[in-house]
Amino acid sequence: MSDDTRFDPTDRSQYELTRAANVVVPLSPVRKARICGTLALFGALTGPLVATLPPAVREANFSGPPLAAHLGVVAVVLAGTVAAGGAGLGLVALQRRLARGPEPSDDQVWTFLALEDALTGIGFVTGGLGVGVGLVLLASGHWGVEALEALRRNGVEPYLSMGAIPTTPLLATAAGLIAGLGVLTATVVAVDGE
Repeated sequence: MSDDTRFDPTDRSQYELTRAANVVVPLSPVRKARICGTLALFGALTGPLVATLPPAVREANFSGPPLAAHLGVVAVVLAGTVAAGGAGLGLVALQRRLARGPEPSDDQVWTFLALEDALTGIGFVTGGLGVGVGLVLLASGHWGVEALEALRRNGVEPYLSMGAIPTTPLLATAAGLIAGLGVLTATVVAVDGE
């Protein structure tokens, strides 16, 4: 199903022609926003991953409840979630502006293309890496205490405490749900509202 159901390919605007020739990721802004929303939604897996850690890993790495621990890797997931969610909302706003018109001037075309590429990079790269790497490190406890020791021997501490900074798994889960569902909802409203 295409995001541009009203679009006739034989009647392309100057903006569409320039975009087709120069955009880095050849997907519509709404489709890119959906990917960003999905990445942000994956951030909600932080709480369940930590809550289901094996008892041996909990005892070896946490002095209290794991869901209340202030973990450094959760900050990475949280940064990725916020980046993906913010980029997704930016892409939705860009699509709304383009759909409502007027047609961008020649100077604005390049500004819009640069904005779209920047938001795509923030969402896909920063968001994807933050959420992906963070979740993999959090999930490393599911491989057992031996796997954690191997990571530590290589200089990786997946459950390093952040102390006073409140980066708890519950916070990242809530942020993932809010950002992910917010972006996905905005993409539906943006397409249906046109």
